Amino acid sequence: MTFSLYDARKWNASLKEKLPKMVAVFVGGTSGIGEHAAKHLASALESPTIYIIGRNDAAGHRVVEELKTSNPNGSYIFKSCDVCDLHAVDWVCSDIAGDQAAIDLLFLTPGALALRKQETPSGIDRNHILRYYSRMRFVYNLMPSLEKSEDARVLSVLAAGKEDLIKEDNLDLKRHFSLAASTSYPATMTSVLFEVLASKHPSISFIHEFPGFVATPLLKHSWGSIAGTMFGLLMKPLAMSASESGEWSVFLSTSPSFPPRGWNKKSGPGMEEVQIARSSTGQVGDGVYLLNYDGKDVTNHGIMGQLRALGIPSVVEKHTLETMRLLSS
Repeated sequence: MTFSLYDARKWNASLKEKLPKMVAVFVGGTSGIGEHAAKHLASALESPTIYIIGRNDAAGHRVVEELKTSNPNGSYIFKSCDVCDLHAVDWVCSDIAGDQAAIDLLFLTPGALALRKQETPSGIDRNHILRYYSRMRFVYNLMPSLEKSEDARVLSVLAAGKEDLIKEDNLDLKRHFSLAASTSYPATMTSVLFEVLASKHPSISFIHEFPGFVATPLLKHSWGSIAGTMFGLLMKPLAMSASESGEWSVFLSTSPSFPPRGWNKKSGPGMEEVQIARSSTGQVGDGVYLLNYDGKDVTNHGIMGQLRALGIPSVVEKHTLETMRLLSS
């Protein structure tokens, strides 16, 4: 299944009528892909409620003011949080859940393109916490609110399609850390855990997205101002604009082509005209989607099949719960 930018824009333009209200939480929404996704979502909906989570107070308040300008009918809230600190994550999740009975979208982008390990007191790389454990903490904490939504979705922007065979004794990357492992491990762990979660929470759809190369401040933040700026200039002709990335993000976040496992095939206005995507399990509409930024399925079915046969999904689930407990103790 393939989609064009025209398809995405056409769908997004219909949202004021089809999905006028929505509660969305953007973790890492103070810059880059998350920021532009939030801005396009605010413009697309009639009356959205959008939470922006990040540790940069100045950037967070700037984004909120820009959202208010783009759509004064919405409600926009910035929550200051160092998402590498799971205690802080727990607090902000409790705060949001207290405000909102139901959450429709959890959009996750924290992390960077680190070239070397930044060890935390726990011994786990800071970026590994941001790209995996922190994101999953948000998912688990906000699951009750997501389950109360009529159409809930979790979208993690990371490295779909980059899954690989991983070692059970190195899930936290303490034994062996490399640039390749720092990508393949969180990518693989995200995809297999999403399959576990989809089976336990069939009212929620889970998307793991590969964003492609997007012109954002990520490289500068990851590699420093000089190296990041130089590489960014070299890659600029090949990069997608952050604004276009935001348009695609809204499409993936709202399109009925990616339904939860428990979707009713006959429900919803116009559903008979919607193409339903194939899930990572190989089944149509099975609740987990490993996608390129444009909605193209990038599932490596050979690798995913081997991971399931080896029992990796249950191993990752157990490891994730234990590690999150240790990080928050």
